[in-house]
Amino acid sequence: MEQRVNDVGGLPGMTIRQETHPATLHQKRVDALYVLLTSPPVSAFRVDSIRRTIETNTAEDYRNLGYYDKWIRAVRSVLIEQQILTAAEIETRMNEIRQRPVVDATVACVNP
Repeated sequence: MEQRVNDVGGLPGMTIRQETHPATLHQKRVDALYVLLTSPPVSAFRVDSIRRTIETNTAEDYRNLGYYDKWIRAVRSVLIEQQILTAAEIETRMNEIRQRPVVDATVACVNP
């Protein structure tokens, strides 16, 4: 059986950072999006779909992407796979968002 990219238990040099830190706005948004998409009444997909998608990352992506970056990429992939959105729809919306003026997140958040 081939070792999956996420199966790193027991490998040398794999340290786990255990310090805590406040969640960033990006992390909170990814988590909120995931909760909204997996909870009723939407229930677009389940956690196993996300896990399966993350496990298909390349070794380089798995090593270099942050935890929430892996999750948001997986959410995008599953939305396309489930035919909830198309890649073009997502890209169009992302382009619209990129055109917005940059807002200071500390001012925009009630609880930074």
